Amino acid sequence: MIISLGFIRSSSQVLIKELNWSQNSLETRIIDVTDLADENLQALFVHDNEHFSSLVGLLEKEKAHYPILDAQDENLTISSFETLPAQQFKDLYMKVLNRWTLHQNLNAIEDLYKITTHFRELWKKDRLSFFEEFWYWMKRNLGATDLTILFNDVVSTEEKDENNEKKDRPKLTQSLLSGTKKANFQQGAAKEKELMQNYLDKFHDVFEVTEFNSPKGQFVATAQIERSPVIFMARTVQLNQLQRTLLAGIFNGLQF
Repeated sequence: MIISLGFIRSSSQVLIKELNWSQNSLETRIIDVTDLADENLQALFVHDNEHFSSLVGLLEKEKAHYPILDAQDENLTISSFETLPAQQFKDLYMKVLNRWTLHQNLNAIEDLYKITTHFRELWKKDRLSFFEEFWYWMKRNLGATDLTILFNDVVSTEEKDENNEKKDRPKLTQSLLSGTKKANFQQGAAKEKELMQNYLDKFHDVFEVTEFNSPKGQFVATAQIERSPVIFMARTVQLNQLQRTLLAGIFNGLQF
């Protein structure tokens, strides 16, 4: 799992520090601010108000994906950020992550009825839109660096009937939404079918965390919506009781 934090170096450049969580190794690089939209950051620090003002339009779009923070609140300068050793980088990230996810979780709890009602309506009207919106919502509330949602889907296939005439018939398959900053839709193949079969005995509860390995940042959960099985796979270094309760509450609210 790669953790990426950024620091606005100037009105045109951003310094990116990346930590390989399991190997505890750091890399540093500089990007153009116009490339921020392509970066999967977990936080971005701003030190100079002049730089913030000149980039406010761009940062407004980015703040939906990760926190944008005043570096002075963390006693950071561009030089101290650039020279952060791995353990201090981890400590900084965990502090930022805890604050960000707590804010997201508490906001979700305050609007739980509104959120579940919205998702129930989407489930009935447009399954793909449901999973797309749920992907973004869940990624923010977990503080995940990436997220995959695997679900059963129905596609139309052309088959010959008893009279040797071609007809469209529905076929059960698997689809997935997967990505880091943006979710990409894909039709599943044999691997996804096998994975769904492997977790069949886990779909007894409305929502269940089946695997969570904090050192590796691996998270797997299963859920049911109207008896339709769903598998969630993410990379995140923490999963606290508040997050588990929130997710369980959301799926309880999605039952009809």
